[in-house]
Amino acid sequence: MTLSRISLATLFAVAAVSFGANAAGSFVGNTGKVTFHGSVVDAPCNLAPGQDGEDIKVDFGELSMSQLNAGETSARKFEIKLENCNLGSDAAKKTAEITFTSQDQLADKNLLGTNGTAKNLAIGIDKVTFGTAAALTNLTDGDNVLTYTAIAQKAATGEGSADVTPGDFTASTTFKISYK
Repeated sequence: MTLSRISLATLFAVAAVSFGANAAGSFVGNTGKVTFHGSVVDAPCNLAPGQDGEDIKVDFGELSMSQLNAGETSARKFEIKLENCNLGSDAAKKTAEITFTSQDQLADKNLLGTNGTAKNLAIGIDKVTFGTAAALTNLTDGDNVLTYTAIAQKAATGEGSADVTPGDFTASTTFKISYK
């Protein structure tokens, strides 16, 4: 009987220690990490973060090769959001201009060549001349949205021009907003 009581007492003690260690060391739920980053710039507006401003992605999805080779284009709108603008008083109100530039620009064309397995495809931005500053005339204090239209098209047209071939593609441009 004494051996059974000792065995039973030992079993309870081990179970209690095991349960206590399990309860203290085990966590049921979710954990994560939040990292804050950004930069401070000398500008009267904040450029919205991520997809709304500093890292915009325009998704063309799947484009018809036969339509592109027939001269059709595909357009997608995108926006650049400026937040909390403080452009100053009427007498000293700041003006702004935007310039789009790219290493992907095709020679002698206002188009971006694409990278990837699709060939002979180009991207343009409606009413934008790459490398040339354009005035932003309607900026107001507060939030502003700049809307542009990207256009996918055959890179060259006319007799003997190469057809668009199937595959994935990318192209990129940077923009700079200057305030005066």
